[in-house]
Amino acid sequence: MSLLKGTAATQLGFNRHGSQHPYFAGGRSTPLGRLNAVTRHTCTRVVNSYTNTRLPGPRVQRSQRAPRPQHLGSAVPWSPLRPGTRPAGPHISASVHVQGRRIVICAALAGVADATDTSVLLKQPVKGNDQLVTGQLANGLRYVLLPNPTPPERFEAHLEVHVGSVDERADEQGVAHLVEHVTFLGSKRRESLLGTGARANAYTDFHHTVFHVHAPLVNCLTGTPMLPQVLEALAEIAYEPQFLATRIEKERKAVLAEAQMMNTIEYRIDCQLLQYLHAENNLGCRFPIGKTDQVKTWKHEVVYNFWRKWYFPANVTLYIVGDMDRPTQEVLQLIETYFGKFQPGRLADHGEAVAGALLSSSTSSSANGSSSSSSEAHINGNGSSNGNGTAAAVAAAAAS
Repeated sequence: MSLLKGTAATQLGFNRHGSQHPYFAGGRSTPLGRLNAVTRHTCTRVVNSYTNTRLPGPRVQRSQRAPRPQHLGSAVPWSPLRPGTRPAGPHISASVHVQGRRIVICAALAGVADATDTSVLLKQPVKGNDQLVTGQLANGLRYVLLPNPTPPERFEAHLEVHVGSVDERADEQGVAHLVEHVTFLGSKRRESLLGTGARANAYTDFHHTVFHVHAPLVNCLTGTPMLPQVLEALAEIAYEPQFLATRIEKERKAVLAEAQMMNTIEYRIDCQLLQYLHAENNLGCRFPIGKTDQVKTWKHEVVYNFWRKWYFPANVTLYIVGDMDRPTQEVLQLIETYFGKFQPGRLADHGEAVAGALLSSSTSSSANGSSSSSSEAHINGNGSSNGNGTAAAVAAAAAS
C-alpha cells in the first residue's frame, strides 16, 4: 500500500517559510484563505498503488500551472477526480482535502471483489510458526513457547496476568498497580536474580499486569542453568507473595511518587482524550496510575483481596522465548513443576452474581448438560470462565 507523504503545507503548495511553492504558482506569496477559497474541492494529492503515479497538487488554473516535469512523462496519470479510464485490478486511491482549517484524508480500496466482506478475510487461515508450542496445565494456566536463537544464549520469560485497571471497581482505582508493586518487589526469589546477568521488571496497563525477566542461559555467579531459577521466581511473584504490612506501605509511597511524577500536562490531556473516546466503557475512567486519594486510604485487606480475586492460574499466560538450552519436553516439565501445584481460582471470589452467571453459561454450553451449581466451583480455564472471560463476566454482572 502506498503511503501519503508530505505535510499539510506541502499539500497546499506552501513551503516551510509560508510562501507558495514555485511548482504551482511561480513562487508568489498567497494568503492561505485565498488559496483555500479557490481550491477547496480540488486541493488533492492522489496516490495510486496500481499505476505507481501521483498527481501534483493542489490543482490550479491551467494558465497558472507550471510546465509538467519531464520525469512524469506526457501521459496524464489516472485520478478519481477527473474522467478517464480507471486501472484494472486492485488499487488504492487516497486524497487530502483542505476545508477551512481542517485537513481531511480519505483512502479507499478499489478494484477488489468483495473488498468490504470482512467475513471472508476472517475465514482465511493464518499461517502459524511451526516451532510455536502452546498448551494449558490442568489448573488452567496457559503457556506459549517459541525457540529463537537470536540473541544467542539468552531467553525471556513473561508472566502475563489478565487483569488491569479496567477490572477495578470504583473504589479500587490504582489497586492493580499497587498489587504489581507489592508482589514483584516483595519477592525474595526475584531478588536472587540480581547479579546473575538477568534483568527483571513489571508493568500494569488497562488490561494486563506483566512480570518479565530477560536472562542468560547460565547463571554467571553459580554456573547453573537460569531457566529453573527464573520460573521459580515468577511463580513466587504471582502466587506466593507475602503481603507484609511494611512492604505494602513502602510500595504505597512509591505509587504515590509515580503518580506525582506522571502528573504532567501531556498526561492530563491524554486522560481527557480517553474520556471522550471511551465514554461508554472503563477505558475512559480507569487509568492504571489510579487516584491518589484512594491509594492513600486503602486498608491492607483491599490489596490482598484484589490479588486473591484475580491472580489465579486460569487468568495467567506464561511466555518463554529465546535460545533454549534443553528440549521442549523438559521445558514443559519445568513449567508443570513450578506452576502446576497451584490450585485453580474460585468463582466465590468474584461474588455470587458472577458465579451464578458463569455457571449458568457453562450449563447451557455443556454438551451433556452437567455442571456444578456451587459458587465454590473452580475456574479451570476450560470454559467461559477462563482468563478474560472471567473479567468480562464480572463486568457484565456489575452492569446488571
